Amino acid sequence: MSNLRSRARGPASTPSPLHLFLTRHGRTPWNELGRFQGHTDVPLDDVGRAQAKTLAGALQGQIQAVITSDLQRASETARIVADVLRIPVLGEDPDLRERGYGVFEGLTREECIQRFPAAWAARERERNHEPPGGEPRTQVLARMQRGLDRAVATLRPRYQRALVVSHGSSLRMFLEALTGGPVVSIANLEYRQVRHDGSRFELVLSNGDLT
Repeated sequence: MSNLRSRARGPASTPSPLHLFLTRHGRTPWNELGRFQGHTDVPLDDVGRAQAKTLAGALQGQIQAVITSDLQRASETARIVADVLRIPVLGEDPDLRERGYGVFEGLTREECIQRFPAAWAARERERNHEPPGGEPRTQVLARMQRGLDRAVATLRPRYQRALVVSHGSSLRMFLEALTGGPVVSIANLEYRQVRHDGSRFELVLSNGDLT
């Protein structure tokens, strides 16, 4: 009996690595027009829906489940991929949303320059600058970390490889914090692969695209 107790008190086994494919949603009408979307709930357009089907083909056999932002451009992307691959969507998480862009939301670059020249000039100097009414970078990073940690908890121990559908700026900020360096803008349905070893994330694939 004492031997059994000794074994039970031994160190827990290290969980197997979990791989997440972090992708930006498919194209929307506002993407096509160059409008800031932020928290505004814009649907996919037909190109975006076709992109989601193409992504499903590219990830065939590589993912077992999908988790998504609750904004419809992300959740629709997730549902299309899941339907094509016949895998489950395990949840919609508001912590995986795009950064809130305040006064910039709904505007093009040219409209921002015209209406808010000082705020745009500040953004030109620092791409993560918070526009008036916008969401602070620290807040974006905190909720993205919460959302991805929650995804890991949801997936383990049943799933080892999953797709997470989120948004361009929030993903870029998370990856910049993860790698400690600048990250180029992420195109629609472009993805990055990260691994979670039981305690932290690390970048595995820096640029996965559909070309």
